[in-house]
Amino acid sequence: MVASSVMKSESEFLEVDGEVVEVRRKPIRHWHLRVMPPDGRLRVSIPPHADGDAVSAWIRGKSAWVQKQRSRLRREPPDRVWLFGVPYPLKISPDTGEAVVLFGEGEGFLVRGVRSLDEGWRLLRAWQGERLARCLAEMLPHWQERMHAPSVRWRIRPCKSIWGSCTRATGRLTFNLYLAERSPDLIEYVVVHELAHLFHAHHGPAFWAMVARYLPDWQQRRSALRRPLG
Repeated sequence: MVASSVMKSESEFLEVDGEVVEVRRKPIRHWHLRVMPPDGRLRVSIPPHADGDAVSAWIRGKSAWVQKQRSRLRREPPDRVWLFGVPYPLKISPDTGEAVVLFGEGEGFLVRGVRSLDEGWRLLRAWQGERLARCLAEMLPHWQERMHAPSVRWRIRPCKSIWGSCTRATGRLTFNLYLAERSPDLIEYVVVHELAHLFHAHHGPAFWAMVARYLPDWQQRRSALRRPLG
């Protein structure tokens, strides 16, 4: 059993037996656990001073309920998916033929030619990753030039606990696949944030001063990024 701990990043997260749970502290009396569509990620809402170890134990006691909810999600996928801050209707159609993602701004998403819902979601996530890569391929050079940042390598990965990361020693940036669901101004905040880490390793005054120099409204963007979709 992995010991639980509260981790700080762009949001607050709790690690429970190797699984990262999103934590939202609110002025509430009772604890609430949600299994988030479409991937079954966990989110817990707790009072401001709730103890992390106690919350971890409470989540472990909900394991049977969590598995039931995740099974339901696999049987009944959500009827919409987000792309760059906009929700679109979604239909996954397991059938024969070529596996393909069809998208139109008026019609939404149709994923067809897949053998299962899980395969459909993998195909859709790959499609979103390609769209995010195109966005970053345009956005990164613009901000590198403005910030006089050195050249970098970058990649996209599904992450549970961070929106992005910067490895200064290798000049590599990592961006969360789920940024594809967020609006371009929030993606821009993550890009500037990670490029600033090439100059400042830690979240000290100099770091935030640099972010504010280029994005005076960074606090509003960060707050929006922390809010759930919808």
